[in-house]
Amino acid sequence: MSAVILFILSLFINSNNSFKGELENYLKKNLSAYKNYKYEILQLPDSYKKIELLKPNEFNLSGNMVYVPIQVVDKSGRTFRSILSVRLKLYKNVLVASRQISRKENLNEKDFVLKEEDVSRIKGAPIYSMDGITSLRSTTAIKAGEVVLKQMLEQIPAVRIGDELNAQYIYGSVVVTTKVFARQEGVVGEVITVITSDNKLFKAKVIDSKNVIIIE
Repeated sequence: MSAVILFILSLFINSNNSFKGELENYLKKNLSAYKNYKYEILQLPDSYKKIELLKPNEFNLSGNMVYVPIQVVDKSGRTFRSILSVRLKLYKNVLVASRQISRKENLNEKDFVLKEEDVSRIKGAPIYSMDGITSLRSTTAIKAGEVVLKQMLEQIPAVRIGDELNAQYIYGSVVVTTKVFARQEGVVGEVITVITSDNKLFKAKVIDSKNVIIIE
């Protein structure tokens, strides 16, 4: 099947070099965010004399497919519009684990490499740089050589279960401070459950690793 496609594509390129150039310029302009790309035209009109690219306002990219509006002049001189299906391979540098990483493990830059991959085949949201990586930890085990996805990571909590915290309760102009213990992990700004030394439970907003504000 691939040999047939390549043969058809060869005929197409030889008979319509101007359109090939238009298509390549169109793809280059709209795929500038990628480090590299490859494309394959899946199907051409059965019979044509000329094909022209109709530049749309939007780039119709869906997964690894782009659908390009074209105008076709057939051998009888009839003009009609159609859609050209183009399959893509889209390459970017993405974060790849250089070793096995355990669940809930804090991350370090030395545990990853940036590697060029075809991101059109990746299910999920890959990570494209190491910026802020040391502020994150894994939510699941990550295998060596695996592309790291955003859903595999989370912020390292400022507060961990059992941490002793300074809790403030503010009522009007009155501020009451007491010691509490975290019943949940939490990042800055998150609401967690805390407990007092006499076993009273409260909801509190995390301010930093040592302080919370009781909200209910």
